[in-house]
Amino acid sequence: MALIDTRRCRRLVTGLLLFCLSVPSLAGTLRLGVFPYFSAEQLVALHRPLKDYLAKTTGLHIRLVSAPDFHTFKRRTLEGHYDLLITAPHLGRVAEQRAGYRWLGVTINRSEAVFVAPRDTDIRQLADLRSKRLALPPRLAIIHQMALEALEGVGLKPGRDLTIMPRRTHDQALYAVIRGDADAAAIARPTWLRYNAPGKERLQVIGRSASIPGFAVMAHSRLAPELRERLRKALHAFAGTREGKAYFSSTGLGGVRAIETADRALLDHYLARIQAALKGE
Repeated sequence: MALIDTRRCRRLVTGLLLFCLSVPSLAGTLRLGVFPYFSAEQLVALHRPLKDYLAKTTGLHIRLVSAPDFHTFKRRTLEGHYDLLITAPHLGRVAEQRAGYRWLGVTINRSEAVFVAPRDTDIRQLADLRSKRLALPPRLAIIHQMALEALEGVGLKPGRDLTIMPRRTHDQALYAVIRGDADAAAIARPTWLRYNAPGKERLQVIGRSASIPGFAVMAHSRLAPELRERLRKALHAFAGTREGKAYFSSTGLGGVRAIETADRALLDHYLARIQAALKGE
């Protein structure tokens, strides 16, 4: 009877365990992580059509997941927690550079920081924000830095000329104005377009920042190249379907296209601003 090489078996079992842990898709379900720009319930409702189409087209089981806040989502992204991503474009760039994610596409819409204030105040333009309280998404959010850059463009220095009030999400920043906790807010354009809570009708747009590419849609490089290509083709085909057109209209994302060199350069510019801000904390 042949003797069993226990050391060799132990190495084999360890290797198999590590392999399985590094490839969540082998467990039967892919995790599609969605950037937490709305509540979990809203995100599931918004992005379920895309998830369902990718699952139906590829034959894969896909589960929508998110995180309680931006920092947790970024940490989980860098840890490779998600197999697929729908995320802010600058975090997509970070995921590409540091966590092994690959672009499936970027949504066609352009995003920008939209500044809003109550109609019944004297705030009509960005310059009127001097000595006011401005609610923003967290510092990690690219919209935060885009808003600060727009303020600098009209001669306002955040912290000196006005008070910045970071909130956990875009919709919370908007709600701060509706509730009267802030004099104005700057949030991403898709949030402004899709936010339908009571009180929005009392607000008006007072300014906008420069624009950036829409959301990044990505797959982790641990997924086989053939699978990533199937997912990429399914994503782009989805935009031409009836369900896809309804999805891209309801989310404000417009459609999907390939990432370009100019997109990466613009995202790197704002990433540098974010890193400088974090170092200054």
